[in-house]
Amino acid sequence: MKPILFQSATVITKLIRDKKISCEAVAIEFLNHIKIHNPTINAISDIRDYDDIISEARAKDLLLQDGIVLGPLHGLPITVKDSFNVEGLISSNGNPKLKSNIVLTDAELVKRFKKAGAIIIGKTNLALYALDWQTTNPWFGQTNNPYNLNHVVGGSSGGSAAALASGFTALELGTDAGGSIRVPAHFCGVCGIRTTESALPNRGNMVTPGLPRLGRYLVSNGPMARNVDDLILAMEVLWNNEQQFSENPPVALKQFQYKGEKLKVAYSETLDGLYLDEDYTEVYQKFLTKIHQSNHELVQSKPSYSSSTLINLWGKIAGYDFGAALKKMPFKGLISYVFIKSKYKDRQWAKGMSQGAKSSKNQYAQALQLKEDVSDTFTEFFKKHDVWITPVSIAPAFQHQKTGASFEVNRRKVPYTKAFIPFNFPSTIPGHPIVVIPIGMTKKGLPVGIQIHGQKWHDYKVLQIAKELEQFADGFQIPNMFNQEL
Repeated sequence: MKPILFQSATVITKLIRDKKISCEAVAIEFLNHIKIHNPTINAISDIRDYDDIISEARAKDLLLQDGIVLGPLHGLPITVKDSFNVEGLISSNGNPKLKSNIVLTDAELVKRFKKAGAIIIGKTNLALYALDWQTTNPWFGQTNNPYNLNHVVGGSSGGSAAALASGFTALELGTDAGGSIRVPAHFCGVCGIRTTESALPNRGNMVTPGLPRLGRYLVSNGPMARNVDDLILAMEVLWNNEQQFSENPPVALKQFQYKGEKLKVAYSETLDGLYLDEDYTEVYQKFLTKIHQSNHELVQSKPSYSSSTLINLWGKIAGYDFGAALKKMPFKGLISYVFIKSKYKDRQWAKGMSQGAKSSKNQYAQALQLKEDVSDTFTEFFKKHDVWITPVSIAPAFQHQKTGASFEVNRRKVPYTKAFIPFNFPSTIPGHPIVVIPIGMTKKGLPVGIQIHGQKWHDYKVLQIAKELEQFADGFQIPNMFNQEL
């Protein structure tokens, strides 16, 4: 039997409810493991007082003795990304001005986790300004990949993925605007879901004092875990069928379901004509072959869209928010262009951000109208295909390097953002749910995953299909650095 640290959230919570292990014992296991290994991994950015956590765990044990179960996560210690407000902990959002920003209230999704009985033990590291595909910042430092400490964990929810892979938590809460859940899950061999846009409330996430809530049209929240069953468990907690907030439609989580019928699975071997890393390609092709040999239909197809148009559109929408954050500062377009171009070495992205930052209300409305048109195109595609499978990035986790520096993939030089943007920005625009699952390990011992795209509001069905497709994948593998001591 696996140690409790690497058991699924589903198993741990059942053991607690069945009184085969106490909440206190589970909390102690996780906290001791974090104390020993977080200095090496650096996934946990802030953590609650040890005695407070243990006191909460004991209180939950007493409730169990009285036959009271708070919810499906009763007594489960978990962490959340450092963009979500957690009472009494730092919420930096990747912003250096907020590196000591201790908040007094919980984000809405954190409240839902707590109401379900979870014990929030700490926050996990994220990228500077939550805007990179590696996780490092000047105050919390660099997060390292447990499969190879010389490699990155992805970003911006990199601390979340690393914490899961390292056995620091069994559930996580991430955000995704351009691959921030998807790339870390891929790099760290775990699962994650970018939920349908506006399905889960964004209140209490990425809060900057003095600014209105931004990111309404690109940011989607979602749980991260080590298997799909745990994603489903978390979604049943986080999803609310009632229209609690006006921006979240009252759609039932289980309104659409997969009932075991033959699937029509569309796939793309790559996107934008990019050559995938050879080791990643080998694992990916083996996965596709297994689907082909199954009862399911596998067809090479993709939605009709212009990648360059959608990347530019992503920049315009994000740039408008960036301009709002700069308030009345002059030359917003120039500032946004210089920031993106100098840091990420990407002229196309920088141009879109600049156009967005200085756009008029009419131009912004046109951008949102184009976004709706794109969403309609994807909706039509998913009427003909149950899911669409794609790679998550051009390669497995890369070695720590300066943001913006190019990569060498298959002896070819690849610009920094080309490794990620074509696989993530265009598919952000339609707002559909996307699940990432790990499919295997490369010859160099690094995990890789795939994206499973599905129809808007079919989040539960896409998760069920992801569970069906898990049988063709190797699933989560405990990193060797922990296997040796276990």
